[in-house]
Amino acid sequence: MATSDISNLVAFKKDDGNSFEFNDKYIRLKALDENMFVFSVEAPQELVGESMLFFESLKIFEPMSVDIGGTGDIRCYFKGVSPIVGKGPSINGVHKNAFFTITLQELKPAVEDPEEDHVCVGCGFHNFSG
Repeated sequence: MATSDISNLVAFKKDDGNSFEFNDKYIRLKALDENMFVFSVEAPQELVGESMLFFESLKIFEPMSVDIGGTGDIRCYFKGVSPIVGKGPSINGVHKNAFFTITLQELKPAVEDPEEDHVCVGCGFHNFSG
């Protein structure tokens, strides 16, 4: 049986070198639409508290990277985190787990306009009226 080269970690990385990793048992990619990533996190309160120290240090639209399973950095803008909601059983009114979402927008290179640098001599790319 072959082993997988994909790890079980999802790493969020700031450009200054600081990062935070979640084991994939606590995080899921909820949606990917129009270059948007929405990660849902359900983890023990302690882990959520540690992660919020990292995410609260980010500014909206701050460039960062996410690495899903060691497959390589995906450049993104940080869009924000949702409020934290308690989940699961509670002791003295404090839930064992907490839930929140992280939203990122993938940085895509600008689409080049093929006409911008095009130089032609009657190639049909442009309409000419003689």
